[in-house]
Amino acid sequence: MTRTFALTLIGLFSAVAICNAQAPTLEKVKALPLAAGVRGLVTRTPGKIIIDGKLREWSEAFCTPVHYAHGRINDRAAQFFTMWDDDAFYIGLRALDTKQANPGQPASLWNGDSVEFYLDTRLGAGLRGKDWTDGAIHFYFTPFDGNLVRPRWVMRRGIATSQVVLKGTEIAATATKEGYEVEFKIPWSNFPGFTPKLGALIAADAELCSGDGGGRTDRTFAYGSPLSVQQPASQAALQLVKSFDPDYLSAVGPATFPMWVDTPWVQPARAQALAVVAIPPAFVEIVGMVEVRLHDADGKVLKTLQARLEPFGPKDWGFLRAVAQWSIDDFAPGAYFASAKVSTRTGKTLTTVTPRMVSEANISGR
Repeated sequence: MTRTFALTLIGLFSAVAICNAQAPTLEKVKALPLAAGVRGLVTRTPGKIIIDGKLREWSEAFCTPVHYAHGRINDRAAQFFTMWDDDAFYIGLRALDTKQANPGQPASLWNGDSVEFYLDTRLGAGLRGKDWTDGAIHFYFTPFDGNLVRPRWVMRRGIATSQVVLKGTEIAATATKEGYEVEFKIPWSNFPGFTPKLGALIAADAELCSGDGGGRTDRTFAYGSPLSVQQPASQAALQLVKSFDPDYLSAVGPATFPMWVDTPWVQPARAQALAVVAIPPAFVEIVGMVEVRLHDADGKVLKTLQARLEPFGPKDWGFLRAVAQWSIDDFAPGAYFASAKVSTRTGKTLTTVTPRMVSEANISGR
Protein backbone atom coordinates (compact mmCIF):
# COMPACT_ATOMS: atom_id res chain seq x y z
CA MET A 1 0.00 0.00 0.00
CA THR A 2 1.33 3.43 -0.88
CA ARG A 3 1.42 6.02 1.88
CA THR A 4 -0.51 8.44 -0.38
CA PHE A 5 -3.40 6.00 -0.65
CA ALA A 6 -3.36 5.32 3.08
CA LEU A 7 -3.52 9.04 3.86
CA THR A 8 -6.31 9.49 1.33
CA LEU A 9 -8.43 6.89 3.07
CA ILE A 10 -7.58 8.35 6.46
CA GLY A 11 -8.70 11.76 5.27
CA LEU A 12 -11.99 10.30 4.04
CA PHE A 13 -12.53 8.63 7.42
CA SER A 14 -11.92 12.01 9.16
CA ALA A 15 -8.78 10.86 10.95
CA VAL A 16 -6.54 13.72 12.03
CA ALA A 17 -3.19 11.96 12.23
CA ILE A 18 -1.52 8.59 12.01
CA CYS A 19 2.05 7.42 12.46
CA ASN A 20 3.00 11.04 13.39
CA ALA A 21 1.94 12.26 9.93
CA GLN A 22 -0.83 14.84 9.50
CA ALA A 23 -3.67 13.55 7.29
CA PRO A 24 -4.72 15.89 4.46
CA THR A 25 -8.01 17.74 4.49
CA LEU A 26 -10.05 16.27 1.66
CA GLU A 27 -13.39 17.28 0.25
CA LYS A 28 -15.66 14.25 0.19
CA VAL A 29 -16.84 13.55 -3.35
CA LYS A 30 -20.14 11.70 -3.67
CA ALA A 31 -19.46 8.11 -4.67
CA LEU A 32 -21.07 6.38 -7.62
CA PRO A 33 -24.03 4.46 -6.13
CA LEU A 34 -23.68 0.68 -6.06
CA ALA A 35 -26.33 -1.49 -7.68
CA ALA A 36 -28.45 -3.76 -5.50
CA GLY A 37 -26.74 -7.03 -4.63
CA VAL A 38 -23.16 -5.89 -5.34
CA ARG A 39 -20.67 -7.71 -3.11
CA GLY A 40 -17.32 -6.57 -4.50
CA LEU A 41 -15.63 -3.88 -6.55
CA VAL A 42 -13.35 -3.57 -9.55
CA THR A 43 -11.40 -0.33 -9.17
CA ARG A 44 -10.01 1.61 -12.11
CA THR A 45 -6.28 1.34 -12.74
CA PRO A 46 -4.24 4.37 -11.59
CA GLY A 47 -2.38 4.32 -14.92
CA LYS A 48 -0.78 1.83 -17.26
CA ILE A 49 -0.36 -1.64 -15.74
CA ILE A 50 2.91 -3.39 -16.55
CA ILE A 51 2.35 -7.14 -16.44
CA ASP A 52 5.60 -8.21 -14.82
CA GLY A 53 4.43 -10.25 -11.83
CA LYS A 54 5.06 -7.44 -9.35
CA LEU A 55 2.04 -5.79 -7.75
CA ARG A 56 3.56 -2.31 -7.58
CA GLU A 57 0.56 -0.63 -9.25
CA TRP A 58 -2.06 -2.48 -7.18
CA SER A 59 -2.07 -0.50 -3.91
CA GLU A 60 -5.45 1.10 -4.71
CA ALA A 61 -7.07 -2.05 -6.10
CA PHE A 62 -10.02 -3.70 -4.38
CA CYS A 63 -8.80 -6.62 -2.29
CA THR A 64 -10.50 -9.75 -0.98
CA PRO A 65 -8.38 -11.69 1.56
CA VAL A 66 -8.66 -15.49 1.80
CA HIS A 67 -7.45 -18.21 4.20
CA TYR A 68 -6.48 -15.81 7.02
CA ALA A 69 -7.94 -18.30 9.52
CA HIS A 70 -6.05 -21.33 8.26
CA GLY A 71 -3.91 -23.20 10.77
CA ARG A 72 -0.95 -22.77 8.40
CA ILE A 73 -1.40 -19.16 7.39
CA ASN A 74 2.19 -18.82 6.17
CA ASP A 75 1.39 -21.40 3.47
CA ARG A 76 -2.24 -20.43 2.78
CA ALA A 77 -3.19 -16.78 3.36
CA ALA A 78 -3.58 -14.72 0.21
CA GLN A 79 -4.97 -11.51 -1.23
CA PHE A 80 -6.99 -11.31 -4.47
CA PHE A 81 -7.13 -7.94 -6.26
CA THR A 82 -9.28 -6.72 -9.17
CA MET A 83 -8.88 -3.67 -11.45
CA TRP A 84 -10.09 -2.47 -14.84
CA ASP A 85 -9.43 0.06 -17.57
CA ASP A 86 -10.95 0.67 -20.98
CA ASP A 87 -8.94 -2.17 -22.48
CA ALA A 88 -8.91 -5.01 -19.97
CA PHE A 89 -9.86 -6.73 -16.73
CA TYR A 90 -6.96 -7.37 -14.36
CA ILE A 91 -6.53 -10.01 -11.64
CA GLY A 92 -3.79 -9.76 -9.03
CA LEU A 93 -2.82 -12.36 -6.43
CA ARG A 94 -0.35 -12.19 -3.55
CA ALA A 95 -0.03 -15.52 -1.70
CA LEU A 96 2.02 -16.76 1.23
CA ASP A 97 3.47 -20.15 0.29
CA THR A 98 6.75 -21.76 1.35
CA LYS A 99 6.18 -24.96 -0.66
CA GLN A 100 5.66 -23.77 -4.22
CA ALA A 101 4.96 -25.97 -7.22
CA ASN A 102 2.40 -27.01 -9.78
CA PRO A 103 2.88 -30.47 -11.33
CA GLY A 104 -0.45 -30.27 -13.17
CA GLN A 105 -0.69 -30.98 -16.88
CA PRO A 106 -2.17 -28.28 -19.14
CA ALA A 107 -5.74 -29.53 -18.74
CA SER A 108 -5.43 -29.81 -14.96
CA LEU A 109 -3.56 -26.73 -13.78
CA TRP A 110 -5.78 -26.72 -10.70
CA ASN A 111 -3.68 -29.63 -9.42
CA GLY A 112 -1.12 -27.65 -7.40
CA ASP A 113 -0.53 -24.00 -6.49
CA SER A 114 -2.93 -22.19 -8.78
CA VAL A 115 -6.14 -20.22 -9.20
CA GLU A 116 -9.44 -21.29 -10.67
CA PHE A 117 -11.17 -18.12 -11.79
CA TYR A 118 -14.81 -17.69 -12.74
CA LEU A 119 -15.92 -14.62 -14.72
CA ASP A 120 -19.33 -13.63 -16.07
CA THR A 121 -19.71 -10.65 -18.39
CA ARG A 122 -23.25 -11.35 -19.59
CA LEU A 123 -25.77 -8.52 -19.55
CA GLY A 124 -29.00 -7.93 -17.68
CA ALA A 125 -30.85 -10.99 -16.44
CA GLY A 126 -28.20 -13.22 -17.99
CA LEU A 127 -25.60 -12.12 -15.44
CA ARG A 128 -25.09 -14.85 -12.82
CA GLY A 129 -27.49 -17.14 -14.67
CA LYS A 130 -27.68 -20.80 -13.70
CA ASP A 131 -26.14 -22.17 -16.90
CA TRP A 132 -22.80 -21.57 -18.62
CA THR A 133 -23.28 -19.68 -21.90
CA ASP A 134 -21.11 -17.35 -23.99
CA GLY A 135 -19.75 -14.52 -21.89
CA ALA A 136 -19.26 -16.68 -18.79
CA ILE A 137 -15.86 -18.38 -18.50
CA HIS A 138 -13.94 -20.64 -16.14
CA PHE A 139 -10.16 -20.87 -16.42
CA TYR A 140 -7.04 -21.86 -14.48
CA PHE A 141 -3.75 -20.06 -14.05
CA THR A 142 -0.60 -20.81 -12.09
CA PRO A 143 2.76 -19.13 -11.50
CA PHE A 144 4.55 -22.46 -11.78
CA ASP A 145 5.52 -25.22 -14.16
CA GLY A 146 6.66 -27.93 -11.78
CA ASN A 147 8.78 -26.03 -9.27
CA LEU A 148 9.89 -23.37 -11.76
CA VAL A 149 8.39 -19.87 -11.93
CA ARG A 150 6.91 -20.22 -15.40
CA PRO A 151 3.32 -18.90 -15.53
CA ARG A 152 0.71 -20.95 -17.39
CA TRP A 153 -3.02 -20.69 -17.94
CA VAL A 154 -5.73 -22.71 -19.68
CA MET A 155 -9.45 -22.42 -20.29
CA ARG A 156 -11.54 -25.14 -18.73
CA ARG A 157 -13.26 -27.31 -21.30
CA GLY A 158 -16.20 -29.66 -21.12
CA ILE A 159 -18.42 -28.76 -18.16
CA ALA A 160 -18.53 -25.47 -16.26
CA THR A 161 -17.46 -23.12 -19.01
CA SER A 162 -18.58 -21.58 -22.29
CA GLN A 163 -16.92 -21.77 -25.70
CA VAL A 164 -15.21 -18.37 -25.47
CA VAL A 165 -11.61 -18.44 -26.77
CA LEU A 166 -9.51 -15.89 -24.91
CA LYS A 167 -7.09 -13.82 -26.99
CA GLY A 168 -4.53 -11.19 -26.04
CA THR A 169 -4.08 -12.33 -22.45
CA GLU A 170 -0.94 -11.55 -20.47
CA ILE A 171 0.34 -13.29 -17.33
CA ALA A 172 3.47 -12.87 -15.22
CA ALA A 173 4.64 -13.99 -11.79
CA THR A 174 7.45 -13.55 -9.29
CA ALA A 175 8.30 -15.61 -6.23
CA THR A 176 10.39 -15.50 -3.05
CA LYS A 177 10.92 -18.15 -0.41
CA GLU A 178 7.91 -16.73 1.47
CA GLY A 179 5.36 -16.52 -1.32
CA TYR A 180 4.51 -15.33 -4.80
CA GLU A 181 2.70 -12.66 -6.80
CA VAL A 182 0.78 -13.06 -10.06
CA GLU A 183 -0.80 -10.63 -12.54
CA PHE A 184 -3.27 -11.68 -15.22
CA LYS A 185 -4.75 -9.45 -17.94
CA ILE A 186 -7.86 -10.30 -19.99
CA PRO A 187 -8.82 -7.84 -22.77
CA TRP A 188 -12.48 -6.85 -22.83
CA SER A 189 -12.44 -7.50 -26.58
CA ASN A 190 -12.99 -11.16 -25.72
CA PHE A 191 -16.51 -10.20 -24.63
CA PRO A 192 -18.04 -8.17 -27.48
CA GLY A 193 -21.38 -7.88 -25.69
CA PHE A 194 -19.85 -6.08 -22.71
CA THR A 195 -18.89 -2.40 -22.55
CA PRO A 196 -16.50 -1.40 -19.75
CA LYS A 197 -17.69 1.80 -18.07
CA LEU A 198 -18.25 3.22 -14.61
CA GLY A 199 -21.14 1.42 -12.94
CA ALA A 200 -21.04 -1.63 -15.21
CA LEU A 201 -21.61 -5.00 -13.55
CA ILE A 202 -19.78 -8.28 -13.93
CA ALA A 203 -19.67 -11.36 -11.71
CA ALA A 204 -16.72 -13.38 -10.49
CA ASP A 205 -15.32 -15.86 -8.03
CA ALA A 206 -11.67 -16.60 -7.30
CA GLU A 207 -10.59 -20.02 -6.01
CA LEU A 208 -7.13 -20.35 -4.51
CA CYS A 209 -5.64 -23.84 -4.80
CA SER A 210 -2.68 -25.02 -2.71
CA GLY A 211 -0.52 -28.06 -3.32
CA ASP A 212 2.34 -28.02 -0.76
CA GLY A 213 4.78 -28.93 -3.50
CA GLY A 214 2.55 -31.58 -5.05
CA GLY A 215 -1.05 -32.04 -6.19
CA ARG A 216 -3.91 -29.98 -4.78
CA THR A 217 -4.39 -30.44 -1.06
CA ASP A 218 -6.53 -27.42 -0.22
CA ARG A 219 -8.69 -24.72 -1.77
CA THR A 220 -10.78 -21.74 -0.75
CA PHE A 221 -13.10 -19.26 -2.48
CA ALA A 222 -13.11 -15.46 -2.34
CA TYR A 223 -16.89 -15.15 -2.66
CA GLY A 224 -18.68 -18.46 -3.09
CA SER A 225 -18.06 -22.16 -2.71
CA PRO A 226 -17.55 -25.23 -4.91
CA LEU A 227 -21.02 -24.46 -6.25
CA SER A 228 -19.28 -21.86 -8.45
CA VAL A 229 -17.98 -24.76 -10.55
CA GLN A 230 -21.48 -25.93 -11.33
CA GLN A 231 -23.22 -22.62 -11.98
CA PRO A 232 -22.35 -18.92 -12.39
CA ALA A 233 -25.19 -18.06 -10.01
CA SER A 234 -22.74 -18.79 -7.17
CA GLN A 235 -20.49 -15.92 -8.24
CA ALA A 236 -20.64 -12.44 -6.70
CA ALA A 237 -21.82 -9.33 -8.52
CA LEU A 238 -18.95 -6.84 -8.86
CA GLN A 239 -19.27 -3.22 -9.96
CA LEU A 240 -16.75 -1.21 -11.95
CA VAL A 241 -15.93 1.96 -9.98
CA LYS A 242 -13.31 4.69 -10.09
CA SER A 243 -11.90 4.07 -6.61
CA PHE A 244 -12.71 2.55 -3.22
CA ASP A 245 -15.01 4.92 -1.34
CA PRO A 246 -15.76 4.33 2.38
CA ASP A 247 -19.48 4.50 1.62
CA TYR A 248 -19.12 1.24 -0.29
CA LEU A 249 -18.33 -0.69 2.90
CA SER A 250 -22.02 -1.05 3.71
CA ALA A 251 -22.22 -3.38 0.70
CA VAL A 252 -18.70 -4.77 0.31
CA GLY A 253 -17.60 -4.88 3.95
CA PRO A 254 -17.99 -8.69 4.23
CA ALA A 255 -15.70 -9.23 1.23
CA THR A 256 -13.24 -6.57 2.38
CA PHE A 257 -13.05 -7.87 5.97
CA PRO A 258 -14.09 -11.55 5.74
CA MET A 259 -14.73 -13.31 9.05
CA TRP A 260 -14.33 -16.97 9.99
CA VAL A 261 -15.42 -18.77 13.18
CA ASP A 262 -14.25 -22.30 13.86
CA THR A 263 -12.97 -24.72 16.49
CA PRO A 264 -9.47 -25.69 15.34
CA TRP A 265 -8.64 -29.39 15.37
CA VAL A 266 -5.26 -28.90 17.04
CA GLN A 267 -4.94 -26.59 20.07
CA PRO A 268 -2.15 -26.05 22.62
CA ALA A 269 -4.54 -25.41 25.53
CA ARG A 270 -8.05 -26.38 26.67
CA ALA A 271 -10.52 -26.24 23.78
CA GLN A 272 -11.49 -22.81 22.50
CA ALA A 273 -13.52 -21.40 19.64
CA LEU A 274 -11.68 -19.02 17.32
CA ALA A 275 -12.85 -15.96 15.40
CA VAL A 276 -10.63 -14.36 12.75
CA VAL A 277 -11.26 -11.19 10.76
CA ALA A 278 -8.99 -10.37 7.81
CA ILE A 279 -7.68 -6.82 7.41
CA PRO A 280 -6.79 -6.05 3.76
CA PRO A 281 -3.50 -4.22 3.08
CA ALA A 282 -5.08 -0.85 2.26
CA PHE A 283 -6.57 -0.75 5.77
CA VAL A 284 -3.59 -1.93 7.82
CA GLU A 285 -2.76 1.63 8.93
CA ILE A 286 -6.41 2.57 9.41
CA VAL A 287 -8.03 -0.19 11.48
CA GLY A 288 -7.56 0.38 15.20
CA MET A 289 -9.96 -2.07 16.82
CA VAL A 290 -12.04 -5.12 16.00
CA GLU A 291 -14.71 -6.23 18.47
CA VAL A 292 -16.10 -9.74 18.23
CA ARG A 293 -19.60 -9.97 19.64
CA LEU A 294 -21.32 -13.20 20.62
CA HIS A 295 -25.13 -13.16 20.28
CA ASP A 296 -27.90 -15.47 21.38
CA ALA A 297 -30.21 -16.91 18.74
CA ASP A 298 -32.42 -13.81 18.90
CA GLY A 299 -29.51 -11.43 18.38
CA LYS A 300 -28.94 -10.22 21.94
CA VAL A 301 -25.26 -9.55 22.64
CA LEU A 302 -24.05 -11.98 25.29
CA LYS A 303 -20.35 -11.15 25.30
CA THR A 304 -17.98 -8.71 23.59
CA LEU A 305 -14.32 -9.53 23.02
CA GLN A 306 -11.64 -7.14 21.78
CA ALA A 307 -9.70 -9.02 19.14
CA ARG A 308 -5.92 -8.76 19.07
CA LEU A 309 -4.34 -7.51 15.86
CA GLU A 310 -1.74 -9.94 14.51
CA PRO A 311 0.58 -9.05 11.60
CA PHE A 312 2.15 -11.97 9.74
CA GLY A 313 4.09 -12.67 6.57
CA PRO A 314 6.56 -10.23 4.97
CA LYS A 315 6.11 -6.77 6.47
CA ASP A 316 5.70 -4.94 3.16
CA TRP A 317 3.00 -7.36 1.94
CA GLY A 318 0.38 -6.04 4.39
CA PHE A 319 -0.92 -9.23 6.00
CA LEU A 320 -2.87 -8.45 9.19
CA ARG A 321 -5.67 -10.26 10.99
CA ALA A 322 -7.78 -9.75 14.13
CA VAL A 323 -8.15 -12.80 16.41
CA ALA A 324 -10.48 -13.51 19.35
CA GLN A 325 -10.93 -16.74 21.34
CA TRP A 326 -13.32 -18.05 23.96
CA SER A 327 -13.93 -21.33 25.73
CA ILE A 328 -16.16 -23.80 23.94
CA ASP A 329 -17.96 -24.16 27.30
CA ASP A 330 -18.98 -20.48 27.43
CA PHE A 331 -22.00 -21.06 25.21
CA ALA A 332 -23.64 -24.20 23.87
CA PRO A 333 -22.94 -24.90 20.18
CA GLY A 334 -25.95 -24.04 18.04
CA ALA A 335 -27.29 -21.58 20.60
CA TYR A 336 -25.30 -18.50 19.56
CA PHE A 337 -23.58 -16.76 16.64
CA ALA A 338 -20.81 -14.19 16.22
CA SER A 339 -20.34 -10.85 14.50
CA ALA A 340 -17.42 -8.43 14.32
CA LYS A 341 -17.36 -4.62 14.31
CA VAL A 342 -14.34 -3.11 12.56
CA SER A 343 -13.37 0.45 13.59
CA THR A 344 -10.74 3.02 12.67
CA ARG A 345 -8.05 4.22 15.06
CA THR A 346 -10.25 7.23 15.77
CA GLY A 347 -13.20 5.01 16.73
CA LYS A 348 -15.30 5.38 13.57
CA THR A 349 -17.11 2.17 12.62
CA LEU A 350 -16.12 0.94 9.19
CA THR A 351 -18.34 -2.12 8.90
CA THR A 352 -19.95 -4.97 10.81
CA VAL A 353 -19.56 -8.49 9.41
CA THR A 354 -20.57 -12.07 10.15
CA PRO A 355 -19.14 -15.38 8.88
CA ARG A 356 -20.24 -16.48 5.41
CA MET A 357 -22.73 -19.32 5.39
CA VAL A 358 -20.98 -21.38 2.73
CA SER A 359 -18.45 -24.22 2.72
CA GLU A 360 -15.73 -22.05 1.21
CA ALA A 361 -12.78 -24.28 2.16
CA ASN A 362 -12.02 -27.76 0.88
CA ILE A 363 -10.29 -28.86 4.10
CA SER A 364 -12.27 -28.22 7.29
CA GLY A 365 -10.88 -27.87 10.79
CA ARG A 366 -8.38 -25.25 9.56
